[in-house]
Amino acid sequence: MTNDPTRRTASVRTLFALRDFRNYWYGSATFGLGIWAFITAIGWTALELTDSAFAVSLVNVVYFLPMFLFALPAGVLADVADRRRTAIASRAAGGVVAMILAFLAGTGDLTFAWLLVLSFLVGVSIISEMASRQAYVAQIVAPAQLTNAMALSAFQGGVARVAGPLLAGWLIGRFGDAGGYGLFAATNFAFVWFFMRIRTPAKATQRDGRRLVADLADGFRYLGQNREARAVVVISILSGAVGWVYLALMPIMARDVLDGGAVLLGVLGMAVGVGSVPSSLYLSVRTRVGGEGRLFVSALITWALGIIVFGVTASVPLAVVALFASGLGFGVQSVLAQTLLLRLVEPEFHGRVLGLLALTWGANIVGTLTAGSLADMLGVGVVVAASGVIIIAVTVTTVARNPRLLAA
Repeated sequence: MTNDPTRRTASVRTLFALRDFRNYWYGSATFGLGIWAFITAIGWTALELTDSAFAVSLVNVVYFLPMFLFALPAGVLADVADRRRTAIASRAAGGVVAMILAFLAGTGDLTFAWLLVLSFLVGVSIISEMASRQAYVAQIVAPAQLTNAMALSAFQGGVARVAGPLLAGWLIGRFGDAGGYGLFAATNFAFVWFFMRIRTPAKATQRDGRRLVADLADGFRYLGQNREARAVVVISILSGAVGWVYLALMPIMARDVLDGGAVLLGVLGMAVGVGSVPSSLYLSVRTRVGGEGRLFVSALITWALGIIVFGVTASVPLAVVALFASGLGFGVQSVLAQTLLLRLVEPEFHGRVLGLLALTWGANIVGTLTAGSLADMLGVGVVVAASGVIIIAVTVTTVARNPRLLAA
């Protein structure tokens, strides 16, 4: 079957029959495996080097800082540049940085300062192509296939969350921290190889890249007039401000609350990924159109409740169950946030609005850095549970102000 994005069937078989979607999915899947290995590795390395909850939070903050600084320009880039080439160049650069990290870790020369600098550069490489990659899928598949395509992407993300932390924990235990960074480097280059095989034109929706400020202003003005899309962005950014706290502090929870090591850290990370798999599978085969807004809000609440239980328990089995629930909720809400925006927003604004959505990741630098400081004073479990409470408060408040989101 040829790659015909005008087809309107929602069949998973049809999606994978599209050669270019297949390569898009394989490339994203391999990179997803690597990024979760990288996130696991930087947290563990920071803990080994400093023995400080604040330092573990700081390395996560530095990694996400580019997503706060450059999310909006990256969204404009997605609308004015070739999306496929942007993704390939960014992931090649990320692979080079990962090789440097692996080399320094392998020789024993990786200091905390170098960890911060190189984590920042990895963040730059990711945000530079995130909106381009997410918007590109709308050029590969038909509009009616978007929910299914995004869910299949989330499914591979869930599998990556299972395999990435587990594999990283094993590699770190077997080969040292260099093992996790080496895996990340390999997956970056695998992404490049798969995306070079895609042939669907990644044309920009605009051709003038010199009007950066004007283009950003147009995007904000458009979003201001689209209440439902604005509500999705507001909830995503505000919940994202604290949504990474439980993951950033997971190494502390694994070692100091649950009395484990790198392997347990991998198991906890795996539980989040396992939770996101069934939700992604459901959405990938879901044929009903409508009700996404209500499902989006329900998923946010589920995500938050799982975080709260994880924060208050000292039981490994209960922690795993809670993280499974958090992964279930997070998987659904992340798929539907992108799907709702791609559906509610005009195509010429896709890149800029998805760039705003990337602030979901960048916004967490405030919450994560604050959480690291508070965890040393109040206890890590209290801070983790509080982050879940904040997500619920943000969701309920925003929906109360924009009730039409439930009908989107």
